[in-house]
Amino acid sequence: MVCLHMVDFNDVNSVTYSLHVLARLLTAKFLHREIREKGGAYGGGATLNYSGVFSFYSYRDPNSLETLVAFKKSVDWAKAGKFTQDDIDEAKLSVFSSVDVPIAPSDKGLNRFMFSISDEMKQIHREQLFAVTSNNLIEVANKYLTTGQRTCGVAILGPENEYIARDPSWVQR
Repeated sequence: MVCLHMVDFNDVNSVTYSLHVLARLLTAKFLHREIREKGGAYGGGATLNYSGVFSFYSYRDPNSLETLVAFKKSVDWAKAGKFTQDDIDEAKLSVFSSVDVPIAPSDKGLNRFMFSISDEMKQIHREQLFAVTSNNLIEVANKYLTTGQRTCGVAILGPENEYIARDPSWVQR
């Protein structure tokens, strides 16, 4: 199951960094507990891709409709700022773990040649991630994840669900 929100990257670039941290924060501090531990799914969370799509997802989820409710609750949780500075720091560390992975010399040269990514640009990226604050996270949750603020779509893939089959608001294919 996937729920998507389109993000407009014409806004200030710090939005990107805040949304990356928010995705990790939501995954680790809210969605894992609700979707995996309580709901019984194999996994789930939130992510922001390079095209500006903020996604909520779960997989092998026996309670997909309850998971949709958990997605909404996670946004409400973020908008209310119900997280600590330690939670934010852990989310940043999680993002940094993917940013600062060791890079083979050949890949470093390829990134510089193909994408014009310099060491200075990577350092600026690190500094922008480090600068994300609680207020930034609340702001992007309110601006980008509030229903009606941006385009949002929901898809549930898998075996037929009897509750969805009875609900005429769902399109089944």
